Amino acid sequence: MNDHSDHVDIDVWRFSLDWTREDIESQLDHLTSEEKKFIHRGIAPVIGERSALSRLGLRKILSTYLDIEPHKIPLSIGEHGKPFLDSGSLQFNLSHCRDRAILVASTDTELGVDLEKVREESPIEDLATRCFSEKEQKLWKAVPEQQRRISFFHLWVQKEALVKAHGNGMTIPLRKFEGVPDPQVLTGSIRSELPEIGNENWNFQAFEESQQMRSAVMYRARHAKITQKDVEPVGLSRW
Repeated sequence: MNDHSDHVDIDVWRFSLDWTREDIESQLDHLTSEEKKFIHRGIAPVIGERSALSRLGLRKILSTYLDIEPHKIPLSIGEHGKPFLDSGSLQFNLSHCRDRAILVASTDTELGVDLEKVREESPIEDLATRCFSEKEQKLWKAVPEQQRRISFFHLWVQKEALVKAHGNGMTIPLRKFEGVPDPQVLTGSIRSELPEIGNENWNFQAFEESQQMRSAVMYRARHAKITQKDVEPVGLSRW
């Protein structure tokens, strides 16, 4: 894997977490014994089910790259909860929001992904003050008011995707790197004051998944060829 490539290939897999309990039970053999316990976690049954289904989708998709049965894939978990493979060049990242999940994979670059619903109840003014740089706040406030909430989440998914690509969780101060608040700009670069992130070719591709859903893929290269993959051949459903 070359972390500073000019061109990289990235696969994007979008799959549904809206399954019947019967369908979930029929697929549990693809999970490890510990992962099967996910289904009973959370304050509501649907939360545990979606957690288990996101891991099921991850294992099924990774098996297409590794030619290993899903439950035998040797996943490790980082200090901040990020799954990874101990060997090989395959990099991946997963995000899920409600009944939707998105996974990105590449053998060429570190990468991260985030998927968010444009939530009306989120206190975006307070969050922007705490998490956006002064420049980002100025640009964000210049966006027409009717677009400001969408603009907030457009920028938020960029930040979350970079944090996830780096793998150090929320220990990275969000104010110390800058994305693009303009929701019409779907590709761009990240500016950073942090030496552990640097300014070396961190770029993003954002997606308007729906009127109320935004996502972003972060990668470490100047250019990326992003391919939408069909999830049905691996036994998943597209959302």
